[in-house]
Amino acid sequence: MSSMQRDLARTMIQARQSAAQREHLADRASREKRDARRVERSERRAVRTDERAARRAARRAAREAALGAGWWPRWTRRTTAPVVPALATAAGPTPDTVASELDDRLRRLADRIVEHGTEVERIALETVADATRWTVPGAAAALVDWDGTEIARLRAFGVLHGSVGRLGPEDQAWLLDRLRDPSAAEPGTWVA
Repeated sequence: MSSMQRDLARTMIQARQSAAQREHLADRASREKRDARRVERSERRAVRTDERAARRAARRAAREAALGAGWWPRWTRRTTAPVVPALATAAGPTPDTVASELDDRLRRLADRIVEHGTEVERIALETVADATRWTVPGAAAALVDWDGTEIARLRAFGVLHGSVGRLGPEDQAWLLDRLRDPSAAEPGTWVA
Protein backbone atom coordinates (compact mmCIF):
# COMPACT_ATOMS: atom_id res chain seq x y z
CA MET A 1 0.00 0.00 0.00
CA SER A 2 1.22 3.39 -0.87
CA SER A 3 1.62 6.22 1.51
CA MET A 4 -1.17 8.10 -0.13
CA GLN A 5 -3.57 5.26 0.42
CA ARG A 6 -2.47 5.03 4.05
CA ASP A 7 -3.03 8.73 4.54
CA LEU A 8 -6.44 8.45 2.93
CA ALA A 9 -7.39 5.48 5.16
CA ARG A 10 -6.14 7.29 8.24
CA THR A 11 -8.11 10.42 7.32
CA MET A 12 -11.26 8.40 6.70
CA ILE A 13 -10.90 6.62 10.05
CA GLN A 14 -10.35 9.91 11.85
CA ALA A 15 -13.39 11.44 10.10
CA ARG A 16 -15.54 8.44 11.13
CA GLN A 17 -14.26 8.63 14.72
CA SER A 18 -14.96 12.35 14.97
CA ALA A 19 -18.43 11.85 13.45
CA ALA A 20 -19.14 9.05 15.96
CA GLN A 21 -17.88 11.20 18.78
CA ARG A 22 -20.12 14.12 17.70
CA GLU A 23 -23.06 11.72 17.38
CA HIS A 24 -22.33 10.33 20.84
CA LEU A 25 -22.15 13.84 22.32
CA ALA A 26 -25.39 14.83 20.56
CA ASP A 27 -27.13 11.68 21.90
CA ARG A 28 -25.87 12.39 25.42
CA ALA A 29 -27.10 16.02 25.19
CA SER A 30 -30.54 14.95 23.93
CA ARG A 31 -30.75 12.28 26.70
CA GLU A 32 -29.84 14.86 29.33
CA LYS A 33 -32.39 17.25 27.87
CA ARG A 34 -35.06 14.48 27.90
CA ASP A 35 -34.20 13.57 31.52
CA ALA A 36 -34.38 17.22 32.53
CA ARG A 37 -37.82 17.51 30.86
CA ARG A 38 -39.00 14.34 32.67
CA VAL A 39 -37.84 15.69 36.03
CA GLU A 40 -39.51 19.01 35.32
CA ARG A 41 -42.76 17.27 34.28
CA SER A 42 -42.78 15.07 37.39
CA GLU A 43 -42.17 18.10 39.59
CA ARG A 44 -45.04 19.94 37.87
CA ARG A 45 -47.27 16.87 38.35
CA ALA A 46 -46.34 16.70 42.03
CA VAL A 47 -47.16 20.39 42.45
CA ARG A 48 -50.48 19.92 40.60
CA THR A 49 -51.29 16.85 42.69
CA ASP A 50 -50.55 18.74 45.89
CA GLU A 51 -52.70 21.65 44.71
CA ARG A 52 -55.55 19.27 43.79
CA ALA A 53 -55.28 17.52 47.15
CA ALA A 54 -55.39 20.88 48.92
CA ARG A 55 -58.45 21.94 46.89
CA ARG A 56 -60.16 18.59 47.60
CA ALA A 57 -59.42 18.91 51.32
CA ALA A 58 -60.80 22.47 51.32
CA ARG A 59 -63.98 21.32 49.51
CA ARG A 60 -64.36 18.39 51.93
CA ALA A 61 -63.95 20.70 54.93
CA ALA A 62 -66.51 23.11 53.46
CA ARG A 63 -68.93 20.21 52.81
CA GLU A 64 -68.51 18.89 56.35
CA ALA A 65 -69.03 22.36 57.75
CA ALA A 66 -72.19 22.70 55.66
CA LEU A 67 -73.41 19.27 56.81
CA GLY A 68 -72.59 20.18 60.39
CA ALA A 69 -75.15 22.95 60.19
CA GLY A 70 -77.59 20.82 58.16
CA TRP A 71 -79.70 17.72 58.64
CA TRP A 72 -77.00 15.14 59.46
CA PRO A 73 -76.21 16.13 63.08
CA ARG A 74 -79.89 16.57 63.88
CA TRP A 75 -80.64 13.14 62.48
CA THR A 76 -77.84 11.50 64.47
CA ARG A 77 -78.92 13.28 67.63
CA ARG A 78 -82.41 11.86 67.18
CA THR A 79 -81.35 8.29 66.45
CA THR A 80 -78.44 7.85 68.82
CA ALA A 81 -79.43 5.82 71.86
CA PRO A 82 -78.68 7.38 75.22
CA VAL A 83 -75.77 5.92 77.11
CA VAL A 84 -77.06 3.85 79.99
CA PRO A 85 -74.66 2.80 82.71
CA ALA A 86 -74.26 -0.94 83.08
CA LEU A 87 -75.93 -2.50 86.06
CA ALA A 88 -73.71 -4.33 88.49
CA THR A 89 -74.84 -7.80 89.44
CA ALA A 90 -74.87 -8.81 93.05
CA ALA A 91 -72.68 -11.75 93.84
CA GLY A 92 -74.75 -14.77 94.78
CA PRO A 93 -73.89 -17.38 97.34
CA THR A 94 -71.11 -19.80 96.47
CA PRO A 95 -72.02 -23.37 95.47
CA ASP A 96 -70.50 -24.67 98.71
CA THR A 97 -72.72 -22.35 100.78
CA VAL A 98 -75.80 -23.42 98.82
CA ALA A 99 -74.93 -27.11 99.22
CA SER A 100 -74.40 -26.86 102.97
CA GLU A 101 -77.59 -24.82 103.54
CA LEU A 102 -79.59 -27.22 101.35
CA ASP A 103 -78.26 -30.21 103.32
CA ASP A 104 -79.23 -28.49 106.58
CA ARG A 105 -82.77 -27.77 105.31
CA LEU A 106 -83.21 -31.36 104.08
CA ARG A 107 -82.10 -32.70 107.50
CA ARG A 108 -84.68 -30.50 109.23
CA LEU A 109 -87.29 -31.66 106.68
CA ALA A 110 -86.38 -35.28 107.45
CA ASP A 111 -86.83 -34.61 111.19
CA ARG A 112 -90.29 -33.09 110.57
CA ILE A 113 -91.27 -36.06 108.38
CA VAL A 114 -90.23 -38.49 111.12
CA GLU A 115 -92.37 -36.60 113.67
CA HIS A 116 -95.44 -35.76 111.58
CA GLY A 117 -95.36 -37.99 108.48
CA THR A 118 -95.02 -37.24 104.76
CA GLU A 119 -98.56 -35.92 104.30
CA VAL A 120 -97.82 -32.79 106.38
CA GLU A 121 -94.76 -31.88 104.26
CA ARG A 122 -96.47 -32.53 100.93
CA ILE A 123 -95.42 -29.26 99.22
CA ALA A 124 -91.75 -29.64 100.25
CA LEU A 125 -91.67 -33.26 99.09
CA GLU A 126 -93.21 -32.35 95.73
CA THR A 127 -90.51 -29.71 95.34
CA VAL A 128 -87.73 -32.22 96.13
CA ALA A 129 -89.27 -34.71 93.68
CA ASP A 130 -89.53 -32.03 91.02
CA ALA A 131 -85.85 -31.08 91.43
CA THR A 132 -84.61 -34.69 91.26
CA ARG A 133 -87.00 -36.17 88.70
CA TRP A 134 -84.28 -36.25 85.98
CA THR A 135 -81.53 -37.81 88.11
CA VAL A 136 -83.60 -40.42 90.02
CA PRO A 137 -86.99 -40.64 88.28
CA GLY A 138 -88.27 -43.78 90.10
CA ALA A 139 -87.65 -42.42 93.61
CA ALA A 140 -89.09 -39.01 92.61
CA ALA A 141 -92.28 -40.69 91.39
CA ALA A 142 -92.53 -42.84 94.54
CA LEU A 143 -92.07 -39.77 96.77
CA VAL A 144 -95.16 -38.05 95.35
CA ASP A 145 -97.30 -41.19 94.96
CA TRP A 146 -99.92 -40.24 97.54
CA ASP A 147 -101.87 -43.45 96.91
CA GLY A 148 -98.79 -45.52 97.87
CA THR A 149 -97.63 -46.50 101.35
CA GLU A 150 -95.92 -44.23 103.85
CA ILE A 151 -92.93 -46.60 103.99
CA ALA A 152 -92.40 -46.29 100.22
CA ARG A 153 -92.46 -42.48 100.45
CA LEU A 154 -89.99 -42.54 103.40
CA ARG A 155 -87.60 -44.81 101.47
CA ALA A 156 -87.90 -42.60 98.38
CA PHE A 157 -87.13 -39.52 100.47
CA GLY A 158 -84.02 -41.23 101.84
CA VAL A 159 -82.83 -42.03 98.30
CA LEU A 160 -83.55 -38.51 97.06
CA HIS A 161 -81.94 -36.88 100.11
CA GLY A 162 -78.71 -38.66 99.17
CA SER A 163 -79.02 -37.84 95.46
CA VAL A 164 -79.52 -34.08 95.96
CA GLY A 165 -75.74 -33.77 96.35
CA ARG A 166 -75.32 -34.94 92.74
CA LEU A 167 -77.43 -32.09 91.37
CA GLY A 168 -75.71 -29.22 89.62
CA PRO A 169 -75.18 -25.88 91.43
CA GLU A 170 -78.09 -24.21 89.57
CA ASP A 171 -80.49 -27.03 90.46
CA GLN A 172 -79.37 -26.99 94.08
CA ALA A 173 -79.89 -23.21 94.24
CA TRP A 174 -83.36 -23.61 92.67
CA LEU A 175 -84.33 -26.30 95.21
CA LEU A 176 -82.99 -24.23 98.11
CA ASP A 177 -85.03 -21.20 96.98
CA ARG A 178 -88.19 -23.34 96.82
CA LEU A 179 -87.54 -24.85 100.25
CA ARG A 180 -86.91 -21.41 101.79
CA ASP A 181 -90.19 -20.03 100.43
CA PRO A 182 -92.92 -22.71 100.37
CA SER A 183 -95.30 -20.38 98.49
CA ALA A 184 -92.87 -20.42 95.55
CA ALA A 185 -93.18 -24.19 95.46
CA GLU A 186 -96.89 -24.16 94.58
CA PRO A 187 -97.53 -26.29 91.48
CA GLY A 188 -98.42 -23.26 89.33
CA THR A 189 -95.07 -21.58 90.02
CA TRP A 190 -92.71 -24.49 89.37
CA VAL A 191 -90.00 -23.57 86.93
CA ALA A 192 -87.96 -26.72 86.47
